[in-house]
Amino acid sequence: MVKAVAFVLFVVVTNASFVLLFPPTTTRVLAFLVIFGCGNAVIVAVLLVPGIGWLAAGQTTLSSMGGPCIALTFDDGPTPDVTPRVLDVLRAKGVRATFFFIGSRVDAHPELARLVRDQGHTIGSHTYSHSPLFCFLTPNRLRDELARGRDAVRQATGATPRLFRSPVGLRHPLLAPTLQREGLDFVLWSVRSYDTRSHTVESLRRRIVDRARPGAIVLLHDRPGRRSAVMLEALPGVIDELLARGYRLVSI
Repeated sequence: MVKAVAFVLFVVVTNASFVLLFPPTTTRVLAFLVIFGCGNAVIVAVLLVPGIGWLAAGQTTLSSMGGPCIALTFDDGPTPDVTPRVLDVLRAKGVRATFFFIGSRVDAHPELARLVRDQGHTIGSHTYSHSPLFCFLTPNRLRDELARGRDAVRQATGATPRLFRSPVGLRHPLLAPTLQREGLDFVLWSVRSYDTRSHTVESLRRRIVDRARPGAIVLLHDRPGRRSAVMLEALPGVIDELLARGYRLVSI
């Protein structure tokens, strides 16, 4: 909570620098531009850059699990077009993964959430509505997004998720205390595949395999879209190459 208060004060001071413009002089304008520009750059970085964990530190690697391990994670499901096909690949390869589900999609497709559970994969919460304005939610809305996302998974599967991933890894000034209150652990990633932007199977495969390290958490998506076919085609080869390199693919 102390960090949340400090962050809000920093935002207020940064934006209050507008007073330096009156009366306008060259020195005052330059001072305003420096304070306002640098201050907002810090604000954006703290809220948007996944690797900066000052407001809420997220897990980006696996703890020691007895040998070199990698976790494949899939965000934005469950979706009837993609999730079952991901499960088919994982089952054929005999590996486990972690799915971060959007609560509203779980409500729409509870049978898919149960299928993921029944096949031995881990399910985490990815908020209820995946708001693009996650950073700016009111405190009540933030609590609601976390609680409803968690409860949707629990109602569909009978198991309460303990893992949470925010939309695109975004932070919120009150995220850390809210996660603690809701009993959720914040999980991010160390390898961002950019599978929603990849143009070819080979480019996606290389991006994941070349960045793979022991303990890596890989970000993928099981949502529909133009690039989902690329991800689905690349996934078997990615798994085969990681296994050939001696990695165990595990759920978080």
